[in-house]
Amino acid sequence: MRICFISLGTFTHVGPYIDYFRQAGHDVNFISMSPGPERGVPTYNVGLGRKYSESEGKWKYPISMFRARRLIKRLKPDIVHAHYVTSCGLAALICGFHPTVVTAHGSDLTVGIKSRIWRPLLRRIFGFSDCINTVSADLQNMVESLGVSSDKIETLTLGIDTERFSSVERTQIGKPGVLRLVCTRRLESVFDHRTIIDALILLKEEGLRFEMTFVGDGSLLGELTRRVKDVGLDDSVKFEGRLDNHDLPEVLSRHDVYLSASLWDGASLSLLEAMSMGLFPIVSDIRANSAWLKHNVDGLLHKVSDPDDLAKCILQSCSHPELAAGAVRRNREKVVESAERETNMKRLEEIYKDLVAKRR
Repeated sequence: MRICFISLGTFTHVGPYIDYFRQAGHDVNFISMSPGPERGVPTYNVGLGRKYSESEGKWKYPISMFRARRLIKRLKPDIVHAHYVTSCGLAALICGFHPTVVTAHGSDLTVGIKSRIWRPLLRRIFGFSDCINTVSADLQNMVESLGVSSDKIETLTLGIDTERFSSVERTQIGKPGVLRLVCTRRLESVFDHRTIIDALILLKEEGLRFEMTFVGDGSLLGELTRRVKDVGLDDSVKFEGRLDNHDLPEVLSRHDVYLSASLWDGASLSLLEAMSMGLFPIVSDIRANSAWLKHNVDGLLHKVSDPDDLAKCILQSCSHPELAAGAVRRNREKVVESAERETNMKRLEEIYKDLVAKRR
């Protein structure tokens, strides 16, 4: 098949889709709505200028959409797959090609559905699309609430490589008796790192010895590093910066507990990676997380934006180590069963073939 992916050039999750279908022998092209890294396939940047900002230059976007439309006509793909509904889903609508798959990844839908402007646009995008791919059941329910038939929706996460992110026997690499915590979410407001830092302040006051690692970059790096220094946590907290996904298993293997205080989410690949590697998850009590974890069984769910509750959960994990021991096997099995990338991408490949066959 000739497959054409459309996304922002900087959208991280499009890379694994491109890599899988290229390696599977398909003719893959990538229409990038903004500048981005090299993807290893013919790439067409239809954005204006060398830089892209999510907060500036919105007037450029319609021009990019019509450039994409002209490209689609020239490339003549068998199928188009657009990622992120409120950007490239709209671009796909403008392109007018069939069959088209549109994937909702999380905040594109959870935020967009609340907007008086985006809500009717979402209905048009979903009405036009031949298949809507949601990465979680919660997102599927949101799509259905807009009047879209469930027959048109495929709930399927990108998944992770469970061979690379495999359980390891942890050894105490850092200081003996020190709890090793890690968060691998981008340093952006939606992931609420401030709540984690405020919880760490409380843990220090309780006398808990810990080492906290933040992996990732983002617009809040400066603010968060200053906050850590101001409250005297710079000897216990470090910022690793952005790491290549291939380097993450080694970093995760050096930690015991995975933290996330996300305000909302789709299917968090960061959480799945941690679960697959046997870290004990302590994450915010949102639907995207509770879909994978049962509180006090598979992990601990803390109240959203509540550092006191997060601190209590971390202390509970220390006083009840048997909880983490029991969760490791169950979490790994769940990820292998429902979020193995190879399995999920093969299923997506069959979806593509069915849509192309029906169109022909």
